[in-house]
Amino acid sequence: MRSMTGYSKEYFENEKYVISLEIKSVNNKNLNFKIKSPHILNFLENKIRTEVTSRVIRGSIDLKIEFQDKREVDNLFEYDKNMTASYLKVLSTIENEYNENFSNKLDLLVKNLNVIRKNDLEIDENEYEEFIIKNIHSLLDSFVEMKESEGMRMKKYFLECIKVIEKNVEEIKLSKENIVINYKEKLLERLSKITDIDFNNEILLREILLFTDKSDISEEISRLESHLCQLKIELESTNIGVGKKIDFILQEIFRELNTSGVKCNLYDISKLIVECKNEIEKIREQALNIE
Repeated sequence: MRSMTGYSKEYFENEKYVISLEIKSVNNKNLNFKIKSPHILNFLENKIRTEVTSRVIRGSIDLKIEFQDKREVDNLFEYDKNMTASYLKVLSTIENEYNENFSNKLDLLVKNLNVIRKNDLEIDENEYEEFIIKNIHSLLDSFVEMKESEGMRMKKYFLECIKVIEKNVEEIKLSKENIVINYKEKLLERLSKITDIDFNNEILLREILLFTDKSDISEEISRLESHLCQLKIELESTNIGVGKKIDFILQEIFRELNTSGVKCNLYDISKLIVECKNEIEKIREQALNIE
């Protein structure tokens, strides 16, 4: 189980290239992936996107790439030797003809005569791809490791909440038989105060049986235990993408608790159900961050 929240930053350098990678993510219902990278790497965007989305299926992800080709720094600019020589020759001729000297002929050349130009760097796309994708893999390894570590922390917290719920469910199972007994006692107490209406045992029995049927929460408790069991199985799953399934199970658990609360009118059970719902809300709040 993984958290959707994660962060990783890596820096790599060899004799040719330097790259800085930073990736971070927060929770999102679906996958929202943004890449910020130099335009020289535009040809690799689809490949990078494929690599990331093969490891992450949900969350809002931002990937920042800073890349430098060292050759670009060493040989980024050059000057035109022939053009420079021709300009200097012309400037010297002007000086001789007018008997004046330029204060700085080289400064004039650089600022006004465009003798310096930027080189068009020839790139090897296959070499770029090999270097960058290899380091993207390393970045994703540490990124996923952090997400899994956070997922383990959440799982421990969830299991603690589930333990409380299971304990309360056991108490509910022991107390649910008292629902009918409690109702029967209250019904007889009320009937004893009525003197002008004739009640026979058959009518009384039918009333109690009707109430017993309406207030029976055995099926709800059985389904609740089944959902809790399934929830623990999903928490132990090593598959990615269990977040949506866990959210669905939590909805089903909450539904069974709601139904049980409506059907029974015993304070002790209602109190236990409220405590269970409180624990489920704790899980649901954190479960929004499960990938």
